[in-house]
Amino acid sequence: MPEYPKITSKKIPYKNAPSGMVIIGKYVPPFEDNDTGFGFKGVVIEDIKTNQLECCICGKWFENLPTHLRGHGITAPDYKRRFGLLQSTALKSHRLRVRQSEVMSGMRKKHKKHRIKFQKNNQWAGNRKGIKKAEESKNKYGVCDLQIMDKVMELTKEMGKTPTLIDLQKRYGQGFIFHLYKRYGSYVKYCIEAGLIPNFSNNYPKYSREYFIEKALSNEASTRIFTQSEKRNLYKYIHGGIPELKKIVMEARK
Repeated sequence: MPEYPKITSKKIPYKNAPSGMVIIGKYVPPFEDNDTGFGFKGVVIEDIKTNQLECCICGKWFENLPTHLRGHGITAPDYKRRFGLLQSTALKSHRLRVRQSEVMSGMRKKHKKHRIKFQKNNQWAGNRKGIKKAEESKNKYGVCDLQIMDKVMELTKEMGKTPTLIDLQKRYGQGFIFHLYKRYGSYVKYCIEAGLIPNFSNNYPKYSREYFIEKALSNEASTRIFTQSEKRNLYKYIHGGIPELKKIVMEARK
């Protein structure tokens, strides 16, 4: 199975930035815009020259966002929830984070009382059961809605046709397929919503148009007679699915 590529901190152009360029860390573009018109969902961006972060509420730039957020009447945790950030993400510039890390490391070495350990299932955990993961966690692995669309379209353009699940698995790995099914339920459903014609692999050569029609003729064309594997492959031979199959069966019985 192919592994995720190793991603280093990278920069992208951003028109609202003082320098025109921002650091996006290890996030995988493309990103969804925030409804406020500033920044992206689940992304903390830092200007490459001023080392300031953009406030997603007003669009202004600061090295220490939590201090500025008091003026908006919102706390840092609520700000992170609103804009799809993980609670563990720092809202400070890289320079401040490095300096604070040095100070805290020195304090932990000198004083035992500063050696804090989080309890299991604490409120800052990013994978607690029943809590929806932040958009930021999807951006780190390239599996937000826009990123999934970008990957499918990229392979579609390269192949000249809608890629099959096998094609997607070979290119992006099983993890990508898992997120696609978890988000949309099925690849066929995703293709229809994206305006693509579903394509299928030839892993099941026993199926054919005649196979489905004959089985439907002998069983009243009910969806219950088909296995999950048959349902996934039915659209390859009968593009309208069960409704079209029922019409074919009704005409054949006249």
